Amino acid sequence: MARLKKAWRLFPVKRELASELSRKLNISEIIAQTLINRGVTNEIAATKFLHAGAEYIANPYLLKGMQTAVARIAQAIENHEKITVYGDYDVDGITACAIVYKTLVRLGACVEYYIPDRQSEGYGLNDTALTNLIKTGSKLVITVDCGISAVKEVNAVLGKLDIVITDHHQPPDELPAAVAVINPKQPDCPYPEKDLAGVGVAFKLCQALWQFCNGMDSEFYDYLDIVAIGTVADIVPLTGENRVLVKIGLAQLATTENIGITALLAACGLTGKPVDSGSVGFVIAPRLNAVGRVSQAAVGVELLITDDPDHARKLASLLDEENSARQAIEKIILDKAEEQLATMDISTSNVLVLAGEAWHSGVIGIVASRLVDKYYKPVIMISVRDGYGKGSCRSIPAFDIYEALSRCSDLLTQFGGHRQAAGLTIPADNIPLLRERLTAIAAASLSESDYIPVLKIDSCVSLEEITAAFIEQLTCLEPYGFGNPSPVFACQNVQLREKRLVGQQNRHLKLKLKNVSVNDVIAWNMGELSDSLACDKDIDLVFVPKYNEWQGQKKLQLTAHDVRSSNTSTKKEMLDKIAPDRDCIKHVYITVKEFNKQGQYLVSSADISEKILENHNFALPCTVINMAVTVLTELKLLTIKLQNEGLTEFFIEPSPQKKLDLADSATFRESERIRQEYLAQHI
Repeated sequence: MARLKKAWRLFPVKRELASELSRKLNISEIIAQTLINRGVTNEIAATKFLHAGAEYIANPYLLKGMQTAVARIAQAIENHEKITVYGDYDVDGITACAIVYKTLVRLGACVEYYIPDRQSEGYGLNDTALTNLIKTGSKLVITVDCGISAVKEVNAVLGKLDIVITDHHQPPDELPAAVAVINPKQPDCPYPEKDLAGVGVAFKLCQALWQFCNGMDSEFYDYLDIVAIGTVADIVPLTGENRVLVKIGLAQLATTENIGITALLAACGLTGKPVDSGSVGFVIAPRLNAVGRVSQAAVGVELLITDDPDHARKLASLLDEENSARQAIEKIILDKAEEQLATMDISTSNVLVLAGEAWHSGVIGIVASRLVDKYYKPVIMISVRDGYGKGSCRSIPAFDIYEALSRCSDLLTQFGGHRQAAGLTIPADNIPLLRERLTAIAAASLSESDYIPVLKIDSCVSLEEITAAFIEQLTCLEPYGFGNPSPVFACQNVQLREKRLVGQQNRHLKLKLKNVSVNDVIAWNMGELSDSLACDKDIDLVFVPKYNEWQGQKKLQLTAHDVRSSNTSTKKEMLDKIAPDRDCIKHVYITVKEFNKQGQYLVSSADISEKILENHNFALPCTVINMAVTVLTELKLLTIKLQNEGLTEFFIEPSPQKKLDLADSATFRESERIRQEYLAQHI
């Protein structure tokens, strides 16, 4: 399949606002524009975004139910009741479980933890697990990253087991009858940050417990290295308090005293290297996630809470092995999915519904995401076993997969999720009907343009602006993640000096540019673009600037998000039809001057247009010519007198003594703005 073409879209340019923020905050206008693109549009918000620290971490007691929860937990600590922290098997749940466990141990609690098995128990509280916890002496269960919908399960143990629920998922209309429910998304919860990850809510509980036991003035910012891992992994918006927690947490990661994290960094090859949100999301988190997908997530918790360096090294090695096993399983399933796709007409398949016997349910969601990235269509991967299929769904922005599934609910045993991702259970016999129904829904609701991925660009820049100082300023926008993506820039009409294919199977493309200071470009997984690019010709790039370290050398490199041949002449033709640039104005001026020399002063815009077409072989609309004439009159290069029947008398004025600046004309400035707005939508 040919590589999907992307639509390039530049954020609207806000020059005046960017200039104001640049001046007030002493940052470049490009950085200011990037902040504006993320909704940060005033000095106070920008200062908080750039410099926020622990002072912006809110009071945990603002969370509804916190006082009741803390009182019950404190009672359990004092009475030496057994507490069980009940987590989820993903990274958010693993990290949340670890920090609550570690905090309770420090406070003297009798505490254990429990993570359900993904394959046999599934997500959240279950009756069998709770019954076993009662039998083994637990008096209090604290859930982390789960429990908000467990109405039936909590009711079943009322009077036998107290439960405190901490969660961040959307609460249902009916809440469980727990001792306390802590979730910032509750409609009447006044807590300001609604988008905390599960580990973020768990951290607020730890803060509140610490203050209760050590005085309300005591501060508790321990374990934020663990909180940062869970928050980044759960893909919650890295704005507001989440941004602060991750920012402080990443700084803690750099000098972490956690023995398990230290061992994991060594296993990942990150010892002594900077650890940013990218390292967490693509290197650390997948290893913690792998044990929950392939074997037992409890291994991840054990790694984060152990004090034994040898044990930590063994666990970190196990996580690394499990991640390799997960990758191998993922490749097998991906290959089988591609085999199915090879038998289909993908161009007419609006939704890709794929099913396989006993596909690993912990991995099909990852494969679905990869297929969405490749084909840019909604994908449902279904693992069939014993006559039923369990599916993971991933979608594109224009298609609400949850709403579509709700219209197919008669075919499903159960389903849940949200707009971009969902899960389902379905009788295997209904899978063809589901494929047919979803295809019809997508055909009725989506247009051709909905199947074109959009590449959002923060600013167009000159490569001469990409300097060490510029990269240093960019770091103030970190940490990057959902809600605060890494800034993406574009440059146009740069000359390509050389190109070569690199990597296994020539998958990647290495480019060198001419006559620019930053000339090194790497385009991962874009090897097939090589034939469309010609050396010594101009190209356009969308990229992220980064430092590349190789064999002890560090230099600036552009990581390409997309590359294409420049089409300068076509762009200029389109722009010249909507507003004049310097060349258009020059041609109008020269043409009027030519008419005057011939003694002709009474001419129309159409006359000027015809003469430019005759002399220079390109056409300018009368609206553009009129705009150019206005520029020339504002600069006092031309005088006009309106006559009857649409004619105008033109008089060229004597050449000025000093050099003129076209920007002195308000109409020229407006013309530039119009052209830039057009480029923003047609870059």
